[in-house]
Amino acid sequence: MIILRKLFDFYIQSSLHVGIAVFCLVKITDCYLLTKHIDNYSMLVFFGTVIGYNFLKYYDVFRNGNFHSNKHYGILVFSLLSSIGFLFFFLWLKKGIQISILISGIFVLLYPFLRKYGWLKLLFVSIVVTYVTVYIPFQTVKWMPFDFYVSLTQRFFILTSLLIPFEIMDTKTDPKSLNTLPQLFGIRKAKQLGYGFIVIFLSLDFLNYRIHNFIIDALIAIITAIFIRFTSLEKNEYYTSFWVESVPIFWLGLLILFQ
Repeated sequence: MIILRKLFDFYIQSSLHVGIAVFCLVKITDCYLLTKHIDNYSMLVFFGTVIGYNFLKYYDVFRNGNFHSNKHYGILVFSLLSSIGFLFFFLWLKKGIQISILISGIFVLLYPFLRKYGWLKLLFVSIVVTYVTVYIPFQTVKWMPFDFYVSLTQRFFILTSLLIPFEIMDTKTDPKSLNTLPQLFGIRKAKQLGYGFIVIFLSLDFLNYRIHNFIIDALIAIITAIFIRFTSLEKNEYYTSFWVESVPIFWLGLLILFQ
C-alpha cells in the first residue's frame, strides 16, 4: 500500500495526471470538430503541459537545487524526458502551429506575474487552455466553421467553472490581498458563478444542436456542478488535483464509448 501511495503521489505531483487531462481536451476537440492530423499535436500538448506545470510548481526547487526527496529527482528526470518528447513532436508540426505553440509558452512565462491578480488569473488560465486545446488545432484550416466558435466559447466557460473548486481550495493558503473570486464574493457566490458558467456552456449547445453531443455535455455539466457543490475547505488536495482534473478524461471516455 505504501508503494502504491507513493506511485499515486508521483502521478499527481509530476503533473502526469493534468497532462493526460489536457491531452483529453485536445482529443475532445477532435471528436466534436473532426480536426485532422491532430495526433502529433495531442502528444505535444501532453508533454508541454507536464513541462509547463512542473516549471511553475518546481522552478525554485530546480533552480536552487533544493532537492529534499527522491520525489524531486524523479520529477526532474520526468520533466527532462518530457522535454525530449515535446521537442520530437514539435519538429513534426507545421510552422504556423509551431509559432502558436511558442506564443502559448510565453503565456506560461507570464503566469507568475499575473497570479497576484486573483480573479484575472482564473480567466487567464481558462483562455490559455482554450487557446491550446481548441484554437491551435484549427491553425491548419483556411476557414473557421460556426461550430468552431461555439466550441471555443463553450470550452472557456466549462474550464472556468472547473477552476472554481481550485479557487475555493486555494483560499486556505492564498494571501487575502490576492482578491480571488472566493475572497471577493465569498465561497457561496463563487459557486453560484460557477453554476452560471455551466448554464452558459450547456445553453450554447442549442446553437449547434446534436442530441448525442447534448446528452454528453449535459452529463459533464452535472458532474462539474456536483464537484462545485461539494467543494469545501475540509476536502483534501486530491479532491481537486485528482477528481476534478479527471473530468476531461471521463468526458473523452464518454465520447469514445458512445460514438
